[in-house]
Amino acid sequence: MDENSEEFRHQCLVRYVIRWRIKNRNEALGFISRWMEKRPKDLLERDVYLEWKLGNRGIHKDWRSKNE
Repeated sequence: MDENSEEFRHQCLVRYVIRWRIKNRNEALGFISRWMEKRPKDLLERDVYLEWKLGNRGIHKDWRSKNE
């Protein structure tokens, strides 16, 4: 995957939020809430939840769900 693509940047953000969630769940959830208010069609909330559920803990380039 091209590391300059929007998809890769999105995956990096998801991993970042997952790592943040491990350190401070409430802060991470607050960030997601604010992000989604400004970008209601964004997939951040869905992808953080899905990746977490699949066992992703924010390791570089770890992506467990299939792209739609």
